[in-house]
Amino acid sequence: MPIYEYTCKKCDHVHDEMRSIDSRDSPIDCPECEHNECSRNITGAMGAVDTLLTPDRATGGQFSQMIDKIKRGTPKSYHKNLDRTSNHNGSIWGNN
Repeated sequence: MPIYEYTCKKCDHVHDEMRSIDSRDSPIDCPECEHNECSRNITGAMGAVDTLLTPDRATGGQFSQMIDKIKRGTPKSYHKNLDRTSNHNGSIWGNN
């Protein structure tokens, strides 16, 4: 559900509300003064993340080469986590 920003017409308090698109323009109470005339503000759009971009793709493979050099001087118990950093992407979903 989208989050909208509202400003109270009585006390000018600005607050955010998570509301369905259908109810975004219906009356809403101000959490400060409880007046029920708040106007919806026009705000900037959210950004996006390239979920396919990995450190290796961003550096043309140089990131894995750097990790390999680091692995030469670290105990093997750290290698699994170092390998995971090369494959980590921008996704918040999944097992990254």
